[in-house]
Amino acid sequence: MRRSLALALLVAIVVCGCQKVDISDGVSAGKVFLATVEAIADDTVEVETKTSMDESGNVRWKRGDQVSIFAGSALNEHYQVTDASDGKTTAVLNRVESTRRVAGDEISVNVAFYPYAATAAIARSGSSYVISDIALPATQNYAAASFGNGAFPMVAVTRSARDEDFKFKNVLGGLKLQLTGTAAITSVCITGNNKESLCGAASVSASNTAVPAVSLTAAGAKRVTLDCGRGVQLNAETATAFIIALPPMTMSGGFTVTVTDSQGKQMEIKTIKSQTITRSNLLSMPAVNYVGVAPGPDAAVDLGLPSGLKWASCNLCEDGFVSSPEEFGDYYAWGETEPYYTSGHSRDEYCHDWKAGKTSGYVWASYSFELGTNHKGPFSKYVTNSDYGTVDNKKVLDQEDDAARQTLGGNWRMPTDAEWTELRTECNWTETTLNGMYGYLVTGSNRNSIFLPIAGCRAFIYIYDDTAYWSSSLDTNYSCNAWLVSFGSGGVYRDSAERFYGQSIRPVYPTMDSQGR
Repeated sequence: MRRSLALALLVAIVVCGCQKVDISDGVSAGKVFLATVEAIADDTVEVETKTSMDESGNVRWKRGDQVSIFAGSALNEHYQVTDASDGKTTAVLNRVESTRRVAGDEISVNVAFYPYAATAAIARSGSSYVISDIALPATQNYAAASFGNGAFPMVAVTRSARDEDFKFKNVLGGLKLQLTGTAAITSVCITGNNKESLCGAASVSASNTAVPAVSLTAAGAKRVTLDCGRGVQLNAETATAFIIALPPMTMSGGFTVTVTDSQGKQMEIKTIKSQTITRSNLLSMPAVNYVGVAPGPDAAVDLGLPSGLKWASCNLCEDGFVSSPEEFGDYYAWGETEPYYTSGHSRDEYCHDWKAGKTSGYVWASYSFELGTNHKGPFSKYVTNSDYGTVDNKKVLDQEDDAARQTLGGNWRMPTDAEWTELRTECNWTETTLNGMYGYLVTGSNRNSIFLPIAGCRAFIYIYDDTAYWSSSLDTNYSCNAWLVSFGSGGVYRDSAERFYGQSIRPVYPTMDSQGR
């Protein structure tokens, strides 16, 4: 039995009252590219960053904003806003690179996409152009009464290659949450109640006569988080706006917003009817008074560690936390945010699925970052050795690939290898049982304890008896592996395993995210 994190939260049901706020279109121009963006008719305030709205809803450019431009060819050129354009609705864009590389196929128009994406590619599709290999971020950064920098993409297509007058169109819509209260808000997370894809790998179709359309892959992430840093202080009298960019869609089951404050307390705001996000519009929710509560038995436990890090009392599952410390939770491949098979499946059920050809389980062929067929990869991400793919030197999971962060929101995340080492060396580990389940009672210097069940792990058709809990740290000796803590009847060890294995996750909650994540 598992219990969603939502059951531990204060729930505010919003049955009606969401209002759509129009965001009108704007303009930009080519070679000396001018950029004016669709205005947003809303009661927003000061300009902070690009794709930031002024009091009239106009979007203003920021010094350093960057744009991908396909200037009559399939070559993705890198342009940047001039210093003189800072804070203006119309910007001048200069090419960053001093020499032009030889382009591939020519196209008959100029196409621009904001924000700049080095991986973006373009192809003709009927009367439209499709910009692919872009990503809608799982985490957006808070900007006062506006979108975070780079969170609100735009696209423009001219009438011909000679036409240098871009007319930018917004690609996404957005949700505007309004909160009053006395707390400092550190994050706002939104999920569709039917688990719709909200971010991740995407493509945008655009022409000079029609509005753009965005397509997400079916494997897109189901949660978008607005990161508010160390906290945005609420006002008890005047509502503070939190704006999240979202793809146009209808969430037929409504959506759930989880708000987390600087004390780790949370409040859930939930719609109970169909809600539609439309392109170039804000769906504005009525103001809500924020009252956060600690998430009950799922609250982080202070073990008196030197780092001040707190550890969750229960394992992670796809709905949040399991309902009691002895429950196993779900099994996750390293860097994947949803489980293939849950702990509720029996060995026979798992083996039957595998033999029936359902290889969406713990095998290399199903692993998200595997571009090859085995442990040599090549891997698309987290590579420190060229034997395993293109080196990116990413050694710790990004927020969008951290299952705890994406499932729970707030500052919740997976522990690093160093943090598991701290838990092993600074606490007393006692093998014991809890409600009939074997595991370890981990007791800190302040005598507070957590229980880690021996949950086993999964790989191929096998369920192993020994237990491992993932860290968020890559094994830099072998980019196909990641670090974990392994324990069974023989003791507790630091170990490394291939990234596709299905392992348990025990989240942590720092009072201040020292990892910058």
